[in-house]
Amino acid sequence: MDATSRGTSYVYGIERHTLCLASLTGDTSNNRFALGTLGITEPGEIHVVDFRSDENTLQSTVYNHTSGVRALASTPWNPSHLLVVNCGRASASNNETTTTARSPSSSSSLLAEAAVELVALSSDQEHGPENETQRIALLQPTAHTDSSQYHQQQQYLAPPHAVICHPATHSKRVAVVSAASVTIWDLSQQSENQPAPIFTVSASTQPIAIIDDIGTAAWHPTNTNQFSTTDSTCIRTWDTRMDVHRSQGPITMATVVDCAHSAKIRALNYNPNLPYILASGGDDGAVRIWDLRNPATALLELANHSHWVYSVEFNPNHDQLLLSAGSDGLVNLESAVLVSSAHVVAGIGGRHSDPDATTSRPHQQASTLGNIVNKPRTSDAKHTHGAEGDSDSDGDSDEGVQRPVDGLVAQFDDHETSVYAAHWSAADPWVFASLSFDGRMVINFVPREEKYKILL
Repeated sequence: MDATSRGTSYVYGIERHTLCLASLTGDTSNNRFALGTLGITEPGEIHVVDFRSDENTLQSTVYNHTSGVRALASTPWNPSHLLVVNCGRASASNNETTTTARSPSSSSSLLAEAAVELVALSSDQEHGPENETQRIALLQPTAHTDSSQYHQQQQYLAPPHAVICHPATHSKRVAVVSAASVTIWDLSQQSENQPAPIFTVSASTQPIAIIDDIGTAAWHPTNTNQFSTTDSTCIRTWDTRMDVHRSQGPITMATVVDCAHSAKIRALNYNPNLPYILASGGDDGAVRIWDLRNPATALLELANHSHWVYSVEFNPNHDQLLLSAGSDGLVNLESAVLVSSAHVVAGIGGRHSDPDATTSRPHQQASTLGNIVNKPRTSDAKHTHGAEGDSDSDGDSDEGVQRPVDGLVAQFDDHETSVYAAHWSAADPWVFASLSFDGRMVINFVPREEKYKILL
């Protein structure tokens, strides 16, 4: 493995394929991230990487895992716990992955091996590859359902590919996502270390036509009963208090955004400070921001990726900052002042400070929309590796103080392959990490000039 500095970027590299990265949200004192390896030709591993900003160093602890890791999530209630989606035999045997039709028995075995686990990273183990994850609970829907026929037809053929924890520290609700269903678990109701699902959206509760190719899900930041899902090009919002098993017709969704993108949606994230604002990223290369109170059209479109968008995430402290990452190998840091809490609370832009004024505005390119708040960013505002030197004419404000405006703040090209995730640190709002398929994790920073625009 390798940990080197590239200018203002810090790279942690391993010779393994990786798809998943998580910021350890329960640890608000350290810049800690966890990544999982696919384990295609070797045992799976989970690497916990600690970036020490006072020393500008990276330190890691490696844990052996029972399987390759397809996805993982940090638990806000305990920084030493992770939720892990196992790859199952699909990562260990290429012969099984090439089989398009499976018998119910073999499918059941595959699902069991590809289940979601709650695991502990023991803090009293010494640093080294001999460390192992310890299973606390197994999230396996088939053990708790009366609809075995459904799972044979749908769930067995669609093992989980994502897991998302509710961000509230008092909540222990978890969403497990497969192509055919989204299942909600409440881990505060564990029994015999085998918790039961409390809510499921699937083809057994909805017409097949609207549950097709589920991409991802996102939790409402404050409401533990509300979450959103994506299927193909649409976004749907659900409430766990709905009766999904009623006999008279399909259940009613809280919000539906039809044709939110022109291609499959792979990324979804709520603004943590304005819970009616939602960002999405799709295979059309676009990042769009929506007001769920009036989702007829997007508030803002950011079209700075040339290929699929795998990840979008608002900064939890300064929500005018938005990260996106995609298969073009780029990580984009965008400024979305118009749809941020700073715009609502501080009244940036004067007459446009009314939050309801943005709900009916059609989506536009960021450079055009920036005129609403301030002068648009000029073409030389595009950076790599956090380069410095915004033009003095970048924005006008009282007493010569520059203000942030909508548009691309910086573009980071540290990766050579598809970037599957980019996440903010839970400890430092100006630090973020990104991960690409070739096992490269990169630590980067919000450019100093943009930081000053926000703080001053």
